[in-house]
Amino acid sequence: MDKETEFLNILQQNTELMMIVEEVSKLNLPHWYIAAGSVFQTVWNAQEGKPLMNGVHDIDLVYFDSHLSADESKIADKALESCLSVKFGYQFDVHNEAQMHLWHGTDRLPYTSCENAIERWIATVHAIGITQTQAGIRYFAPYGLDDIFSRTIRPLVHDDITREMYLAKAKKWQERFQGLTVLSWPDDKH
Repeated sequence: MDKETEFLNILQQNTELMMIVEEVSKLNLPHWYIAAGSVFQTVWNAQEGKPLMNGVHDIDLVYFDSHLSADESKIADKALESCLSVKFGYQFDVHNEAQMHLWHGTDRLPYTSCENAIERWIATVHAIGITQTQAGIRYFAPYGLDDIFSRTIRPLVHDDITREMYLAKAKKWQERFQGLTVLSWPDDKH
């Protein structure tokens, strides 16, 4: 079985995550993904024979709506977080990626899409998102699925991420999962 088929099969077995995806699809958010930890950790939990949502601390929901202002986005995001957290019993982190460059309070370049945001996250395993279309579950993994299946934490080195941010995130994953290979941050990068 190829990795894509295996990945989608594992996700389909995560009934809790699929219920969340189904509910989010009804919200009609523009260009949305359930992303990051709840997605790649589903695979790691399957590999370890654990319940598929074991250790998932939060559900990241991202969307891209350039028509909302930063203030409107904050209000909408908080309302969605509250509603979804109550409904599903997980902490939700909802963010309009069209406004995230402002939220970070830095001179980051604005994201042009959710895909552009996901490409600029911390590590290759972290850069994953799933969405629901009429054809079923679709995923976006700009760096492929190999690092997820091999449990390799590879940094994404760019101006939005620092060595300290990467190492802190990698340490959290190592505390919860066995057999991870954490690649070093390049010495010549900030």
